[in-house]
Amino acid sequence: MSRVAVAAAVLAVTGVTLGAAPAAAQTVDGALDGIERPAAPGDPVRSAEIDQRTAEIGATLRCPICRQQSVAESSARIAREMQDVIRTMLMDGRTAEEIEAYFVEAYGPWILLKPRAEGMNLFVYAGPGLAFLLGGFLVARRIRRGRSRDEEARDEPAPLDHLRKADRKWLEAAIKGS
Repeated sequence: MSRVAVAAAVLAVTGVTLGAAPAAAQTVDGALDGIERPAAPGDPVRSAEIDQRTAEIGATLRCPICRQQSVAESSARIAREMQDVIRTMLMDGRTAEEIEAYFVEAYGPWILLKPRAEGMNLFVYAGPGLAFLLGGFLVARRIRRGRSRDEEARDEPAPLDHLRKADRKWLEAAIKGS
């Protein structure tokens, strides 16, 4: 899919038409009330802000081709197209949460590099801690069991102590002779 087609699809899904003015009323100084102003073509400061936000949002999304890299790191064509979509959505005034929701809806939750802590994903966050606690419990139990066996062994008489003196001598001689 070309960049133009992706941008057109995003614009169609969001309901934005080219050339349409923002619906918010403007104040006396020309700023939009409560809405981020879109980047003007010649505004280098605003373009730099959008490029930075595009990189930040792209760093949270997984590249569908590379899978080990974020969209911001990847050089795959689809990653570049995804960054263009992010940039277009930012210029249209979308928030990072809305952009993330768009990609989660399109690709599923695996597109997020950091999974949300909900449902089965809780195991990703709680699993290592629970495994550490379980391991500590098992080690402590094993140490306690070993100590109690040592104490029992000290309390028991030696194996030949309960025999009469004559029987003990005969048994020791038999052991040495064999």
